[in-house]
Amino acid sequence: MSKQAFTIRRITLEEATPVRLDVLRRGTPSRLATYDGDSEPTTVHIGAELSGSVVATSTWLMRPWPDDAQSPAVQLRGMAVLDSMQNTGVGKALIDAGIAHARERGARYVWAKARDSALYFYERRGFAVEGEQFIEPASGVSHHLVVLDLRVERKEGIAVER
Repeated sequence: MSKQAFTIRRITLEEATPVRLDVLRRGTPSRLATYDGDSEPTTVHIGAELSGSVVATSTWLMRPWPDDAQSPAVQLRGMAVLDSMQNTGVGKALIDAGIAHARERGARYVWAKARDSALYFYERRGFAVEGEQFIEPASGVSHHLVVLDLRVERKEGIAVER
């Protein structure tokens, strides 16, 4: 696929919702694509825009990492990239922007409930898969927790404390 020029920017919940519905609720019983915390003042929605349309979305909420509730953390929710934008680098760009946001907020961790079908994507971004598989009730799809410790820098598969 040829490289497409997209722009990463903060978006509104209203801009995020159609992409969430198309990607995350397709083939599931749920038509709900909003989450607890979507409208909190500390929540940030980051999207990718191409030719005036939002083509990918991610939501970043201040939420403790379950294994270390005392350290500041940011949870990624609603990561969705339209089929036409898969494998263009847009997902990586959203993750990079969200990690930058988490660092600005002083977070130690970034974590998510990742679909099993997307685990390789997260692992390539440096996330570790944690715990047992579970079914997310809203979608009925299998997930795992993934976490990125922002104090650890990963270079060529080697973890180095920052």
